[in-house]
Amino acid sequence: MNNDDLKQLEINGEESLILKDNSALNSENKPLPKHSSMNLRRYLLLIAGVIVIAFAVPFLMGFMKITAKETIVEYPKNSSVVFTDKDISQKLANKFGNFISFRRNQIKTDEIKDYLQTLNFVEHTVVSVSPSGVLRITVYQKNAVAKVYNSKGEQYYIVDNKRECSAENAEQNNVPHCMIASGDIKDRPYGKIDTSKYVDCKLIHRLAMMINDDDVLRQWISGIRKEKNRWYLLPTQGEYTIKLGDEALWREELTKLHYLIEYSFKPKGWEDYESIDLSFHNQVVCSKQQR
Repeated sequence: MNNDDLKQLEINGEESLILKDNSALNSENKPLPKHSSMNLRRYLLLIAGVIVIAFAVPFLMGFMKITAKETIVEYPKNSSVVFTDKDISQKLANKFGNFISFRRNQIKTDEIKDYLQTLNFVEHTVVSVSPSGVLRITVYQKNAVAKVYNSKGEQYYIVDNKRECSAENAEQNNVPHCMIASGDIKDRPYGKIDTSKYVDCKLIHRLAMMINDDDVLRQWISGIRKEKNRWYLLPTQGEYTIKLGDEALWREELTKLHYLIEYSFKPKGWEDYESIDLSFHNQVVCSKQQR
């Protein structure tokens, strides 16, 4: 093979490479195979179907009826029962009617929650409808720690999150059993209690919370009273007074009272004493009745 033949082969080789590259470029411009375009159509139809179902199912379920109703009342720790699930169900029936006869799209959860929030001692509510058609209503009750009778003859409740709860709107059968605070109290807050402004309310709240957190004191103390600038506790039995000292030492004083009740008064009783003074350091001064 001579040099001319080799050159010709080299030229032919380059031409074949060029032709091969051109054929690759032309293949990119060819239309997709028929089976690929069918798969794309199926994929798009599947997506469209899912979207339609996602919108259609809730719409169609809205015409289905409520199958059952559950009412639950959650109570705070150490709180008395103000209302039961039956009380809430009755109020809802009087306001809205029988929910079992409703279609799901007729249930206005926001309206139900707004109404329940107007009831006294309702902290907050949760209202929902399950996929099976069960209407669930959960009501969380406020924890009233003290009922206040101020020096102007006004009444209101103090709840554990330092808010006022009106006593005027409380129904006679739906009131909490809690500590009674009375005496020289001038405060009359509305809504959230500003403790920098309403000092008496702050002290009543603090004292009532400490008493409620103690199993012994909660059973033996029923009232708080302010006379001038001094605070007293009133026992559940008898007409005896328990004098408190400086507010900064109240927790220590209540601890002394706890042990006095636990180890002294339980076996002997309150009837021998006229007053108990907790204000002395590391001691309790008990004054007996004059016979």
